Amino acid sequence: MDRDKIIEQLKDDELYYGEFGKQFLSNSDLKYLKSESSAKEFRSTKKFSDDQMKNLELGKYFHQLLLEPDKAKDFAMVDVKTRASKEYKQYKEDNNVDFVLRTSEAQEIKDLADWVMNPKSEYGSDIVRALLNNPIALKEQPAIAEIHGHMFKGKADLITLDVDGQYVIVDLKTTGSNPSDINIFRMRDFGYDSQCYLYKQLFGMDFKFVFFGKKKKINNDGDIYYDIEEITPSDQTLEGGKMAVMSALANYDKFFGEGATHDVRKSYTRRVI
Repeated sequence: MDRDKIIEQLKDDELYYGEFGKQFLSNSDLKYLKSESSAKEFRSTKKFSDDQMKNLELGKYFHQLLLEPDKAKDFAMVDVKTRASKEYKQYKEDNNVDFVLRTSEAQEIKDLADWVMNPKSEYGSDIVRALLNNPIALKEQPAIAEIHGHMFKGKADLITLDVDGQYVIVDLKTTGSNPSDINIFRMRDFGYDSQCYLYKQLFGMDFKFVFFGKKKKINNDGDIYYDIEEITPSDQTLEGGKMAVMSALANYDKFFGEGATHDVRKSYTRRVI
């Protein structure tokens, strides 16, 4: 299958995240390849905790509200007070799901998205709207490329023109803390540095994050706002991302590549510290 046909298929989320997409590595995969111990969970069927699932679903809902509003209309949620309730458990059973957002949780994210997209909102939301509403903007655009001898995939939240008229990839992320708390160490911890590097290789253009604080705030005039911070990776961050990718690929080759030399299932290891 040629590259254009593969990319067209990867626009379908079921194919992107399913078996078809698993022929490619992704930045999410690299998070499990940082060490020998975490490599044991590479593409495992281990279930996430409720807190992990909640953050994943909130992020997914926020992305759909801003990038794919037609999908967001059908986003699954249930109107219950707690996950311990009979109604919540019945919903999971009836719909054959392990987790679903509660309506009150989803509403907090919808309030944020509504504020971002409200033409009357300011405090940086106007800049985000300009990026999102640019007529040439591409949303949820996949790409594939060979990087350090391995085929990778990635999906850009947004490809658009920045204020300087240059094409740029914009990745949207929510954070529970103040976006200003994001530093190079958190970039490494969450795999954001490797994402910066990989996406520059995949798409051949500059990359930036836009972080949204999920906490609703009110200024002295009574106006509601949320913290927003745009973060552009430095050369240092990109170099760190490259090193992280190469280290993860070394573990991939060791445990999963052709001619793998180690069995990831073995629990006995040796190291010097």
